[in-house]
Amino acid sequence: MSKSVFFVTCPKGVEYLLADELSTFGLGLVRNAPAGAWVEGPLEAGYRACLWSRLANRVILHVDEVAATSADELYDGVVHLDWQQHISVDGSFRVNFIGENEAIRNTQFGAQRVKDGIVDRFTVSGGKRPAVAAKAPDVTVSARLHRGRLALGIDISGHSLHQRGYRTEQGQAPLKENLAAALLMRAGWPEIAAAGGDFVDPMCGSGTLVIEAAMMALDIAPGRRREHFGFEKWLGHQPQSWLSLRQEAEKRAYEGKQGKVPRFSGFDQDSRVISTAQNNAQRAGLESLIEFQVRPIEELALGDDRADTGLVLVNPPYGERMSDRKALASLYESLGDAVKKAATSWQLGVFTGAPE
Repeated sequence: MSKSVFFVTCPKGVEYLLADELSTFGLGLVRNAPAGAWVEGPLEAGYRACLWSRLANRVILHVDEVAATSADELYDGVVHLDWQQHISVDGSFRVNFIGENEAIRNTQFGAQRVKDGIVDRFTVSGGKRPAVAAKAPDVTVSARLHRGRLALGIDISGHSLHQRGYRTEQGQAPLKENLAAALLMRAGWPEIAAAGGDFVDPMCGSGTLVIEAAMMALDIAPGRRREHFGFEKWLGHQPQSWLSLRQEAEKRAYEGKQGKVPRFSGFDQDSRVISTAQNNAQRAGLESLIEFQVRPIEELALGDDRADTGLVLVNPPYGERMSDRKALASLYESLGDAVKKAATSWQLGVFTGAPE
C-alpha cells in the first residue's frame, strides 16, 4: 500500500498529543511542527484522521514543495505540477495561502500566483480550465510559504475539523471542541471513563466539555455528523475506502452505548446557556445521555448514585482586567470548596487563563 505525506494542523500546545493520536490511525510521525505535525501513511489513514481526530483542525495531503524565493519562481514551480490528477477540468478550486517572505509579503498576492500557475497548467495546450470558487469549491489547495519554500497540498478535511456540527449556538466565551478534547485527554478522562468513572462540569456554559467527554467515552467519531469533507470531489478520492470507514464508525457508535454508560452532567447558574447546552447535546444525538441543570457552583452535589471515581473538569470564567480578577476570586474559592465537599475521591481539572 503506497504511503502519502500529510500535514495535520491543530491548536498550539497540542502538537504532541496530536502526534500520539495520529499514530493510532496508522500515521507515522515524520516531524513535529508549530501547531501541527507532518505524518505519513496510506490515504485511508488520512481519511481516518478526518473522521476520528478529536484534536486536528485540518488534514492536508502533501502534493509537492517548490522554490519560492520570488513570485516568478513560485509560479514556475506551481505550473509544472500535474494538477490534472487532483482537480477536474469541469470542477472548481480555491487557494488558501499562508506565510510570507521578502518577495511575497501579501497572502492574497501569493494565492493569486498559485492560482495562476494552476490555471495555466490546464490552459497551456488550449484546453479548458476549472473555475475558481471563493465559497464551496470542489477542491481546496493549501499553499504554505516558509522562507524560500512553498509546500503545496490538498486540504482533504474541508471546514476545520473542530466544527463537529452540533454547536450552532454557544455561550459568551466558547471553548473550541478540539481544545476541549485536548483538556479531557490531559486530565486523564479516557482512562477514568474506562475505569467506570463519571463526568461533571460545574460551569458548563454551552456544554462543549460535557459533550466531548461523552463522545470520547462512548467511542463516537467526532466527524460522524459532518455533512462534507474536502476530499469528496478530489480526483484521487477512494469512495469505497471512505464508505468502509463510515460503516465502522456507525458500528462503534452503536456498540459504545451498550453496557454500562458513564453519567455525564453539566451545571451552570445561567439558564440561557443551559438551554443552549441542551440544544447542542440534542444535535449531537446525546440528549438522553447528558444531564444539564441550572445550578450555581455553591450548590454542587453529585448524588448518591454516582460512581466512586470520576472527573470534575471546568473552564471557569476569568477576567483580563484586574477588577474582574478580584471579583472572580470568590468564585474560584467557591469552586474549590464545592468540589472538595461533593467529590472527595474524584479528580479535578481546571483550565484557566489566570493561573495565579
